[in-house]
Amino acid sequence: MNSNYKKEFEVHYYEINKYQEATPVAIINYLEETAIAHSEFVGYRLERLKKDGYGWVLNRWSINIEKYPLWGEKILVETWPSRFEKFYANREFKIFNGNGIEIGRASSLWIFMNTEKRRPTRIPYSLAEAYKINGEIEIVPFSKEFEKVEHSSYEKGFKVRRSDIDTNNHVNNTKYVEWLLEGIPDEVYNNYNLSCIEIVYKKETYHGSSVYVNCSDKYEKYDIIEFDHSIFDYDRSIELASAKTRWCRRIF
Repeated sequence: MNSNYKKEFEVHYYEINKYQEATPVAIINYLEETAIAHSEFVGYRLERLKKDGYGWVLNRWSINIEKYPLWGEKILVETWPSRFEKFYANREFKIFNGNGIEIGRASSLWIFMNTEKRRPTRIPYSLAEAYKINGEIEIVPFSKEFEKVEHSSYEKGFKVRRSDIDTNNHVNNTKYVEWLLEGIPDEVYNNYNLSCIEIVYKKETYHGSSVYVNCSDKYEKYDIIEFDHSIFDYDRSIELASAKTRWCRRIF
C-alpha cells in the first residue's frame, strides 16, 4: 500500500493577497486539509479520535515556498507520514502547480495527545500501521535551536477571539502565523515574498488571552531579509511559539 496521499485545491478569491497570490496562511491550510483528508482515508476521522479521547497537536512546521499560486490556479498537495516514534509523528508535504512542477515543500512534527488528560500518549500500533511509512523524512530540515528575541525591532498585540479557537479548544496553529505576519514591517511585507518559515509551538493559549508578537531582524543581504520571532501570552508571561522567517524581494 502506497503511504502517499494527494489532494487537489483551487485558489479562491478569499485566500489571496493584493497581488492575487495565495497567502502563506492559505498554503498552510491546504497542507492541513490534506493531512486531515489522509487520516479520513485510512479510517481515522477526527470524530473517531475525539470519541476515543485522542487528538493530534502540531508541534512544528518547516516550510519552503518557491512560488505562490495565483487566484484561480489549481495545485496538488502530496503528503506522507515519514516516522512514528513514541508519541511523535513526522509528516511531509510537496506542493505542485497545474503543470506538475514542484513549487513548495514542508515538514511537520505532530504530538499524539490524550485529550482528557491533556498530555502526550503513545501512538497505537494499529494507527501507525494504517498509514504505513515513507522513508523520505524531514525534506525541509528542522533547526536545532532558535535565536531568542532579546531586542524587539517590531511588536504587535492581539486579543484571542472566538474565531481563533479550533476543535481542540485552543488557538489554531495558523492563527500564530497570522499574528507573526502582522508583526512584519510594511516595507518588507509589501515588497518581499515569504520564502521560508519555521515555527515551533510551545504552549497553548485560549479565548480572551492577550498575545504579543516580537520580531527582530537579524540578517539582510542583497535581496534577502531574515527575522526571528517570539509570540508571548502577556497574561501568563509565557512564550507560546518561536519562529524564523526568510523573505525574498519580489520581482515586479
